[in-house]
Amino acid sequence: MDDFERAFRELQFKTTYLEKKGNEFQDWFATIMEKRFPGDFIRVRPWGKVGDRKNDGYVRSTRSLFQVYAPNDMSAKEALAKIDEDYNGALPYWEQYFDTWIFVHNSKQGLGPDVTAKLVELNGAGPPAVVPWGFEELRRVVFELAPAELASLFGSAPRRRDMVDLGLESLSPVLDQIAAMEPNPNPDLRPPPADKIDRNMLSENVAILLRAGMSRVDLVRKYFRVQPERKDEIAESFRHRYDEVRSDGLTPDDIFVHLQRHATGDGVSSPARQSAALAVLAFFFEECDIFEREVTDGGAA
Repeated sequence: MDDFERAFRELQFKTTYLEKKGNEFQDWFATIMEKRFPGDFIRVRPWGKVGDRKNDGYVRSTRSLFQVYAPNDMSAKEALAKIDEDYNGALPYWEQYFDTWIFVHNSKQGLGPDVTAKLVELNGAGPPAVVPWGFEELRRVVFELAPAELASLFGSAPRRRDMVDLGLESLSPVLDQIAAMEPNPNPDLRPPPADKIDRNMLSENVAILLRAGMSRVDLVRKYFRVQPERKDEIAESFRHRYDEVRSDGLTPDDIFVHLQRHATGDGVSSPARQSAALAVLAFFFEECDIFEREVTDGGAA
């Protein structure tokens, strides 16, 4: 996996991790573990009146029992009560089988102090050991997967070679998709500042994708020379979507991912279409139709 594909996958993982909630996150976690530890990880589901007996998954080789949470969806009081219930509820059924109880969560910002204190308390009272798993721990598991497993988890991803091979026939459907969406005129024709990526606090992963997209911006310009009327339509569509997701308070990287989806449409996209979307994004980034050209002390402006 080269740096271009890795950057693409990193953004896919981050967005999926943050978007999945509740049972959906639990199912996604179990799917990842089944792919990473085939024949070793056991997915446990509720079964009639006995439920899952406080076990969301188990790895035999490491004697690890997993319990999956979405702590941002609970109050501190609810989270503490659930941890006590799940930890103590698992012991009568599973204590002889596990040495580590793993608290899996989808809070990118980290855990609250009350939850952290509870986990430290339980760990100190062990065995079993009590270990939290969050964004970074699950990310490391995901990127131990083989390329074919990553593709089955996230769908196809473009490679740098796909950018090199990109032609107008791949670019046109993306432009058609965007042009058909509702526009929101907001023209701004000043040239972009050289430090626009830093000013918008975009990560190195996004920077890699934008630089790759810039390598095929010539195709986008060629397309608009042939059909100049389409440029304003598509720019307005991008600006409208950018304003929408920015007003939702998303991070700059998450905004970028939403703009990728805006370009490719819903559903699984081919590597060629994803590459075309990056070329279009890079073009309008350079034109300053998306993202901010300067940032004030209070944020982007």
